[in-house]
Amino acid sequence: MFADAHAFSAPFQVCIVGAGPVGLAVALELSRLNLRTLLIDAGAKRARRPLPNEAPFDVREGQNHCGDYETLGTGLGGTSRWWGGKCVEFDDIDFAKRSYIGDGNWPISHGELSPFYERARAILSCDADIDEPGAIAAPGFFRSLERWTRVRDTAVANEKELRSSRYLTVVLNTRVHSIGFDPVTGMVRKLGVSCRGHFHFISAQHFVLACGGRGNARLLFNLQAEFPDLFSGEKGPLGRFYMGHLAGEIAQVQFASSEQARSYWFYKSANGTFVRRRFQPGAQLQSELGVSNIAMWPQNRDIATAVRGDTTSSLGYVLKNMKSNSENRRRMEQSIAPHLWNLARNPLRSISSAVKLFHKRVLLHEPHLFVPDRHHLYRLRYHAEQVPNRESRVFLSRVRDRDGSLKLDVSFRYSTQDYQSTVLAHQALDLWLSRQGVGRLVFMGEAQDLERLVAMQAKDGYHQIGVTRMSGNRRDGVVNADCRVHDIPNLFVAGSSVFVTSGQANPTLPAVAMAVRLAHHIHRSLYSVAPATIMGARPLDILPPPSEIAQGLHD
Repeated sequence: MFADAHAFSAPFQVCIVGAGPVGLAVALELSRLNLRTLLIDAGAKRARRPLPNEAPFDVREGQNHCGDYETLGTGLGGTSRWWGGKCVEFDDIDFAKRSYIGDGNWPISHGELSPFYERARAILSCDADIDEPGAIAAPGFFRSLERWTRVRDTAVANEKELRSSRYLTVVLNTRVHSIGFDPVTGMVRKLGVSCRGHFHFISAQHFVLACGGRGNARLLFNLQAEFPDLFSGEKGPLGRFYMGHLAGEIAQVQFASSEQARSYWFYKSANGTFVRRRFQPGAQLQSELGVSNIAMWPQNRDIATAVRGDTTSSLGYVLKNMKSNSENRRRMEQSIAPHLWNLARNPLRSISSAVKLFHKRVLLHEPHLFVPDRHHLYRLRYHAEQVPNRESRVFLSRVRDRDGSLKLDVSFRYSTQDYQSTVLAHQALDLWLSRQGVGRLVFMGEAQDLERLVAMQAKDGYHQIGVTRMSGNRRDGVVNADCRVHDIPNLFVAGSSVFVTSGQANPTLPAVAMAVRLAHHIHRSLYSVAPATIMGARPLDILPPPSEIAQGLHD
């Protein structure tokens, strides 16, 4: 149920800050468990990118890190309004202790997260019954699967439940200014927020920060500025181990046959979820080679260059660049000309390509249209794990934003190990493809140049991993195995910022699964002791749901 600031006076059991996919997942699951839940976000019902004067962090020059406009979104659904929708699970090896992955010790196993994937996939609309063996041959590489959301915006995918839930109240345009921490009890008593120009305090039994990795760290840093001993002090783990992924292309894959190539194209499950197969080194091979986790998959060739007769690629390139801005328009006009000529001299084939594009992209919503190559040669895209690095971090700036809160500085760092591991995994795949008769790799440079090519393409900031990492003690991390802040018993952090390693997976699905797990933990913690009356107090579980409370306030 959507409400305004009048709802802040209602009694809530849990208050969640941030209405992106992770915050929505915690809120939806808590409301399903009949806990009176308040979800707040700084944005509106339609998420938007931040304005220049709203930037909560600064990136130092020369870093492989994207800016705030590309990586942030405030409002209902958060950045899911713009993301691609790719959903991939973590792997068991991501949680295992690996001697070649320093500072990568999880306090939980993958088995403790896995039961919550099913619910996470339903929230993200990527649930699909896939019944096929993953392994091609062992030991070596196996064929892993990635699912894609049917509805990319998580708020839209769950709009009906958000509006109808009796136990969930959503208040937007609400910005958190302070966390009201009581050093005597060690608990958070309230949040100081502004909503539509007015200041308010929000009280609850438990609080959950789900406003993105940097957003979570920033709120905790501002709290630490007031209470310096929190989170093991200035030299503690808060803000450190900032990770994302490495992505790019250093090779093409040439399949032995068109059948081999087609097995890695998208296919559609019975309920409309698109699925794609990928190359991934098995746990045994990763351990033998000492490489980080990585996934690789074929993509269309670079369509910027027109190929005579390939009208599908030419049409796709023209459509993609029709909305180019004025700065790029002249350059685009020159690059589009060969494609227009290609379409003009093949009119019947061009019409057929237009029908195919409309059918697959507009009617079927296929994530990417795969164009067959007569030589079975395709670009090979990779998505690789970034090794935890204590010196890759965010930290508090001396600059304040328009609300008076201190901003963040970003010092984001890849390592030589990241580059070497990516190259070694490709070389292993080339050998495996040849031995299995599947195909071969055609590298885009000499062996000695490949690490430099990986480094040139390494860039992130979208996947804000590790800055409030999970650990068994307060010296090594910010939250415990249940995502509870070590130093504050009623404050939790949700999202990929609690991950200890980044794995090969896009973090959204695992982060939403962790959010569902967190909701169940909060439910158990609230009801581990029966909510009987204490000194005459009214039991929490017989209070009316927030929808009725809010209605009474308006009446």
